[in-house]
Amino acid sequence: MTPWSQQVREALRNPSVLAGVAQVATAWMEEHIANNEGRGKSGNAVRHKPLKKMKAEYWTFNKPKGARAKSHIKVGVIVNGKTRQRKFYLVERKGFRTGGQPLRDTGKLAASLGARAEANGTNIRLTMQGRKYGLYQDRGFTTKGPNYIPLTMRGRRGHGTGNNPNREGLEYGNDYIMAWGGVTVPARPFILPTREDLRVFGTSIYLGLKAVLKGT
Repeated sequence: MTPWSQQVREALRNPSVLAGVAQVATAWMEEHIANNEGRGKSGNAVRHKPLKKMKAEYWTFNKPKGARAKSHIKVGVIVNGKTRQRKFYLVERKGFRTGGQPLRDTGKLAASLGARAEANGTNIRLTMQGRKYGLYQDRGFTTKGPNYIPLTMRGRRGHGTGNNPNREGLEYGNDYIMAWGGVTVPARPFILPTREDLRVFGTSIYLGLKAVLKGT
């Protein structure tokens, strides 16, 4: 009769068991993003804070749409050789992502998640998969700057990395601002399992092995 330890090792190599393990690992990452939470220092789930308020002020002759004019002054403008009075608006523009959740705003990160499980003796090695920027978000990071920060969807879609935004028809203070000294992004963990995830994970492995061993 095959020793029990050998049966377990063989069961761990079963494609169905490995696929189930990978599926559970993917599920906890997706759930963390959906609930905007992750593993805290204690191992329990903690909530992530939304993005800070991002705003800027700029002056414009155009009456603002989608932004609030804090005040205005009348200035003399020469048109066809004649001086005319026009309103010059001081506008406050709030960033379109203010209060947003960076891990789930676009849905691209969650859609890219996956996992691969491989048997290694009596252990299972998990390899998490997904967009590279998810790892930076999970751990947090600091840049040296300068960093381009869009305030409007136009500023986001109309800018190419490394290009001069003014030459792209974008307006400083309206469509974007610059963080000349860089930015610090806090850690928003979502990859590692919480205590509850580990409980579910252990139960899933147990049930998977039990089903395979019963069939042998």
